[in-house]
Amino acid sequence: MQRTGLVLACVLLAVTIGVGLRMARDGRMALPPAVTLPPDAPLPEPKAVTRACVAHARWNLAKLYGAEGPSNRFVSVTPVTAQIWKVRGELLGLKNGRVTLYLYECLNGPGGPGVNIHPRPSGTP
Repeated sequence: MQRTGLVLACVLLAVTIGVGLRMARDGRMALPPAVTLPPDAPLPEPKAVTRACVAHARWNLAKLYGAEGPSNRFVSVTPVTAQIWKVRGELLGLKNGRVTLYLYECLNGPGGPGVNIHPRPSGTP
C-alpha cells in the first residue's frame, strides 16, 4: 500500500515537472515585456493615465479594505507638470453585501501611479 502511494506520488511529480517545463519552453509562462518610457518622453494620453490610476486604486481598495470596486466615477483629471497627472475619483466598494463610497486621488508620473484612497465619511453627501 505504501509502495503504491510512493509510486503514484513520483509519477504525479514527474508529470507536473514535465508540463511545467513544456509550458516554459513554449513561452506560455513568460511575462509580457515591460513597457518603459524614456525619461524625457511626454506622458501617455490621459486615457491611459486614468486607466492605470483606476486599476491601481482598485488594487489598493482590495488590499487595504478587502473590498471590490466595480463602479468608478472620475471627478477630475488635471496635469500637475509635463510628466505628472493628478486623477481624482470615486469607487463604489462592495464588501460583505455593504456598499461604501471610497474617494481616491492618484498621481501618475514616470515612476508609476501612487494612490491615496479612503472611505467617504458618513454624513457627507
